[in-house]
Amino acid sequence: MEEMEEELKCPVCGSFYREPIILPCSHNLCQACARNILVQTPESESPQSHRAAGSGVSDYDYLDLDKMSLYSEADSGYGSYGGFASAPTTPCQKSPNGVRVFPPAMPPPATHLSPALAPVPRNSCITCPQCHRSLILDDRGLRGFPKNRVLEGVIDRYQQSKAAALKCQLCEKAPKEATVMCEQCDVFYCDPCRLRCHPPRGPLAKHRLVPPAQGRVSRRLSPRKVSTCTDHELENHSMYCVQCKMPVCYQCLEEGKHSSHEVKALGAMWKLHKVVRDQISHCTVKLRQTTGLMEYCLEVIKENDPSGFLQISDALIRRVHLTEDQWGKGTLTPRMTTDFDLSLDNSPLLQSIHQLDFVQVKVAWFAFDPGSAHSDIILSNDNLTVTCSSYDDRVVLGKTGFSKGIHYWELTVDRYDNHPDPAFGVARMDVMKDVMLGKDDKAWAMYVDNNRSWFMHNNSHTNRTEGGITKGATIGVLLDLNRKNLTFFINDEQQGPIAFDNVEGLFFPAVSLNRNVQVTLHTGLPVPDFYSSRASIA
Repeated sequence: MEEMEEELKCPVCGSFYREPIILPCSHNLCQACARNILVQTPESESPQSHRAAGSGVSDYDYLDLDKMSLYSEADSGYGSYGGFASAPTTPCQKSPNGVRVFPPAMPPPATHLSPALAPVPRNSCITCPQCHRSLILDDRGLRGFPKNRVLEGVIDRYQQSKAAALKCQLCEKAPKEATVMCEQCDVFYCDPCRLRCHPPRGPLAKHRLVPPAQGRVSRRLSPRKVSTCTDHELENHSMYCVQCKMPVCYQCLEEGKHSSHEVKALGAMWKLHKVVRDQISHCTVKLRQTTGLMEYCLEVIKENDPSGFLQISDALIRRVHLTEDQWGKGTLTPRMTTDFDLSLDNSPLLQSIHQLDFVQVKVAWFAFDPGSAHSDIILSNDNLTVTCSSYDDRVVLGKTGFSKGIHYWELTVDRYDNHPDPAFGVARMDVMKDVMLGKDDKAWAMYVDNNRSWFMHNNSHTNRTEGGITKGATIGVLLDLNRKNLTFFINDEQQGPIAFDNVEGLFFPAVSLNRNVQVTLHTGLPVPDFYSSRASIA
């Protein structure tokens, strides 16, 4: 559970949340910390003036961020509320856990009331120190923010688990409570195990024994050990042998097998390979944050307070989705330089995927797959509507693959400008994404303009049919893997005979288009009646 600890700490004070409140942006603050970072705005920025002007309709009025000079990670560490005539330039500071916050513009008045109940200055504004969204408080002040009872409960359980006694690491059955830790051995001992395994005599007499709690802290704070040469124990590594790809010491160069090898300064090679270390560090930090969020979510699920859970569930779901998107959008993208030549042979994987026996369903519901789309593809409407930012044709696949059964889906043309040639059909997973569908041997498609339609596979055109598409047209795609064929329709009219025969394997619904076209996918449709009756007769 230690990975979760950062989730339980206030971004302002760096300590565990005390009486946490939930801001409209879904982040949390201690009540006292929230009051400490309030600033006053001029009368013209008050919620009342916003509503009088017809611009405020919600309980909270977010400030126009264009009026604020906020800081970024690239600046000198200072920012100001430049749009407020009554607020002086205020340097920002860093909280104990590294998040920058603005100190209060004026000290809070002395009061015996709790931070939530104490009156706040008129026209007070609060800025979230994590997402930097700002809002003006209404007459309720801090009382207008809900308390996060679930978070309080999770913190209580976490602190109780941390307070649990450390156990001996050498007890064979039921571990007893540890009484000491040896800093040199890095082991927790109970008294019987210490007397048996770590007697205070001989070489062990010089070891330092500390209380268990102090030992747990020293484990985290212990300095990194200096690397010494395995062949010459008294020498530290100071050079790097390029031929053997290992660190060496000066004595290795004078009398060892590395004397004739090319060597470089250890620090220089460390900088050269620093990109790997940075990538590992980046991934480790992201993994630790994600693990902490997962552990926090699991603790939240244990809550038996329905109202408290529902109060934060939507915000938590959004955070999980955001974290998932961040992993999918390049968090693990390699940052290697040309010093590294890495390649991945994915042919065995693709072969295994093509051999998968997917389960047949009578009606399939699916959307477009962002992960399969060319970078110029633009998806919306829960990934059911697609267009493109390029004048060139780009490809996107559906999320569901089919290997058995009869499947039918439709696409409606929402926008059709300048007579482009969109293509509709099916494709393998490894189809080319930067050319029209059907240009390679991984796709089977029908491409259309405003007058005609053609079938295309492996850049071979067949069966030109009169009748194209306009805005509002409906394209139907019928994949019959029982009969191994593919048929197309425009506005319920079949386009020519069966488009393709001998269609076998795993296929994904596919579309290619450019910026002049926008289409919307419709799935979960039954097979057309006329085809069902024809198939039953056959």
